[in-house]
Amino acid sequence: MGFMAALLYEGGHFVCGDIAAVPKIALSTPILSLVTDRDACLGRPLEQVIGEAVRAGVGLVQLRGRGLTARSLLQIGLRLIAPIHEAGALLVVNDRVDVALAMGADGVHLGGGSLPVGVARRLLGPRMLLGASVHSHEEAVVAEREGADYLQLGTIFATASHPDLEPAGPALVERVAGAVRIPVVAIGGIDAGNVRQLMGVGASGVAVIRAIQSAPDVAAATRALRAAVEGL
Repeated sequence: MGFMAALLYEGGHFVCGDIAAVPKIALSTPILSLVTDRDACLGRPLEQVIGEAVRAGVGLVQLRGRGLTARSLLQIGLRLIAPIHEAGALLVVNDRVDVALAMGADGVHLGGGSLPVGVARRLLGPRMLLGASVHSHEEAVVAEREGADYLQLGTIFATASHPDLEPAGPALVERVAGAVRIPVVAIGGIDAGNVRQLMGVGASGVAVIRAIQSAPDVAAATRALRAAVEGL
């Protein structure tokens, strides 16, 4: 059997490793994902809010960098990655495969205008996580076929983040979850009061923005959402 080499980021630097010998990064379910938004943090440092959230139960952090240069996004990610990993959580970077590789993130999350899933998978290799935002049954099936590890499906309920979008409701979650084998994470207007409804129709978890980052007590809001996804 041949040796397939790749550059792997370990301990702050790149090393040459055998792809076949490195296990794939695992995404545990049920999933509580936090999509970063510095403007939603009520004036608190993003690093503080994310640190409190992962210690209280967020398992996946999706780092967004709207309007940021690659260097600025990298600097933020490098400040976040250690406390995220210390809490046992994972970090994925929105859109930027290059930045994710540079900081040693656990994966990449692709939006509608990002690279195609298949192209990103070829760049990342088989080990790293690859998530994809989808809005329909058809998009979900294609993303799974091209190599996505999980799907972020929305917009499920009305949300201030996308006030122009018609909420799809739990019926879409049920349809997509029944059509794919990878985890489906619901997003859009999620709070502790409606999580169980989504988990009950097949969601593998939920993703939130303001429900945690705009909460007066970040840890308490996170614990409530974690309990809801766990069905407690």
